Amino acid sequence: MVVAAMMATMSLKAQSYEPKNEIGIYYGFGSASDIVSTYAGAFSFSSDDQSGFWGPIGIEYFYHVSPVVGVGAVASIAGCKYDHSSFKANYYTVMPAVKFNWLRRDHFGLYSELAAGMIIMQTKVDGTNHSDAKEESTTDFMWQATALGVEFGSAFRGFCELGFGEKGILCAGVRYKF
Repeated sequence: MVVAAMMATMSLKAQSYEPKNEIGIYYGFGSASDIVSTYAGAFSFSSDDQSGFWGPIGIEYFYHVSPVVGVGAVASIAGCKYDHSSFKANYYTVMPAVKFNWLRRDHFGLYSELAAGMIIMQTKVDGTNHSDAKEESTTDFMWQATALGVEFGSAFRGFCELGFGEKGILCAGVRYKF
């Protein structure tokens, strides 16, 4: 009986629980929509206009099909407004994504991520009277390539990413693994 109890305990200990789902929120700096709005403003408006850009603020979800690979989606919203003009823009992004965990520890991890999808850009320019107002909505291709992501914590994890695309050159947030 002692041997049977030891074998049962060892087999239970060998099968540790690995969370398969994770959901996170983030804020990015230097996103593709920020760069586009900055250059569009530089050529479209007077030089004394200041861009008031915010975002991207986003949410992400990943399901881990293996300990190394996670598949999921990323969604974000960003916007800008120019001083001394009536130009406003909002950017809505949805992208399927894949995440590659190349170093996994209990309280630390390193990963890379690729995402590609679409962005909806809504612009609005208010004129001096109602007939001068213009609204446009365009849909375009958008992507994110995260070269290095660092996460730390246990079930609740903080993370920071370096990459390029709609999540930004620098992105930081929190996620929960369950």
